[in-house]
Amino acid sequence: MWTNSRFGFNLSAVTTRRKFITTTGSTMAAASIAPAADGDEDTPLLSFGLIADCQYANVDPAGARFYRNSAAKLDQAVSQLNRHGLKFSLHLGDFIDRDFRSFSELKPIVTKLKSRLYHALGNHDFDVEDTLKSKVPSELGLTTTYYAFRHKGFRFLVLDTTEVSTYRYPRKDAATVRAQKELRALAAAGKTYAQSWNGRVSNGQLLWLTGHLEKATEAGESVIIFGHHPILPEEAHCTWNCEALHKLLSRFPCCKAYLNGHRHTGGYQVSNGMHYLTLHGMLNTQDNAFSIARLYQSRLEIQGFGRQPSLKLTFR
Repeated sequence: MWTNSRFGFNLSAVTTRRKFITTTGSTMAAASIAPAADGDEDTPLLSFGLIADCQYANVDPAGARFYRNSAAKLDQAVSQLNRHGLKFSLHLGDFIDRDFRSFSELKPIVTKLKSRLYHALGNHDFDVEDTLKSKVPSELGLTTTYYAFRHKGFRFLVLDTTEVSTYRYPRKDAATVRAQKELRALAAAGKTYAQSWNGRVSNGQLLWLTGHLEKATEAGESVIIFGHHPILPEEAHCTWNCEALHKLLSRFPCCKAYLNGHRHTGGYQVSNGMHYLTLHGMLNTQDNAFSIARLYQSRLEIQGFGRQPSLKLTFR
């Protein structure tokens, strides 16, 4: 186990040049996304780092997946993030691609990070031997697989979208058998997200999430949520219960944004005034992809590095 206890644009331009943002006419009317203003004299409440899908493995590239290069890109990201006095940093799942030893190979890099590092769990994090699957959360410094923390009037919630899945537990485990049955039912119903690389939050976790949203509402807090799998736009990479999650989050105006990884080419949609943003994956580029997020009371500004665009998300 290892832990680190310290541990720029115009929407049409991004749509055409990057093919990054997915929107619909109805959601565009609600979207508040614009270039981050130069010379903005406001001071952010706090700043934090974001990385998605480092997905390191000590293997040769396969197509556009540069597994071994992710270590050097992560090191570059850590060096850049350390220059900005961040409150925390968060990796949005798929820290490794395979092989339990990959975690220890990244340890010398992330221990240099000055800000506390949080993790969301991704499907590839469990692409290890059956006997080692239960050790993955602790290897990432997690004592619980979904959790909350608070800063400056904001409540940050990290979901575990792998909790119910075909890869989380050993192949013959009863939980795996149940998940396989559920996946077959979703496929029979024609759901585009009925894919073995996806998963979902459990019913218990949904109750936990609801409780935090109710408490945040009572306390007058705003909420930002993180996870590995997308909720919107609905497509082949979404969590199996994306519809239930979308319905729940739409009930609470305190919810401002959901940030995730998994779909390496990114994605974006606004629904009922809430932002759903998929960050570009670090793996699928010879350049890099990571971000610094600056949080204000009324907005979240994303400063992208490499192929990650910069955005300003204005809250409802």
